[in-house]
Amino acid sequence: MATEEMKAMRLEAFLNRAYKLDRRIRRPSKGEYYSLTRAEEKGSPQKELNLLKEKIEQAVEIFLKQDIEYQTQESLQILLSLNAQAKNSNDIVSVIEKGLMITEQFK
Repeated sequence: MATEEMKAMRLEAFLNRAYKLDRRIRRPSKGEYYSLTRAEEKGSPQKELNLLKEKIEQAVEIFLKQDIEYQTQESLQILLSLNAQAKNSNDIVSVIEKGLMITEQFK
């Protein structure tokens, strides 16, 4: 079972891979995940969830602009779809786990 700290670190690692490729996006932070979990506890996570989903979408778009194999492109498209369907922090964690495997080459 992953701790909240580990989940936040994985999110930051995924977003950092995109940040290394395109520094025009804002530098990722673990605090973004913590903001989402705090908002979920209070019962109004929609704003934070949308912000995080937007950042993940930006990161995937950056990966798609790279010279990558067709299979990786398809996997990233599926990841975009999963991200769009995410409804809570657990869904986001699932998207990030898949994203980290797909983007291994950008480590």
